[in-house]
Amino acid sequence: MITFKRNMSTGDRLVRTFVGSTLLVLGPLTNVLVLDTLSSTLLGVLGTTAILSALFAYCFLYEVTGFCTLKESE
Repeated sequence: MITFKRNMSTGDRLVRTFVGSTLLVLGPLTNVLVLDTLSSTLLGVLGTTAILSALFAYCFLYEVTGFCTLKESE
């Protein structure tokens, strides 16, 4: 089983969930923001990635750069 070491705070996760949901609604779900398929797909991928990283509390880019928003008490 794959396990990820948490490196995101609750606030960071909330922001990513909100941004990811917004990208999904504006992109592939309603086509409000864009009309072409490529842009809609790109927004869908970015939105899904943001939501999944919030769900697992893990960001690959944080791991690579050594950045962590998680406090010891969380």
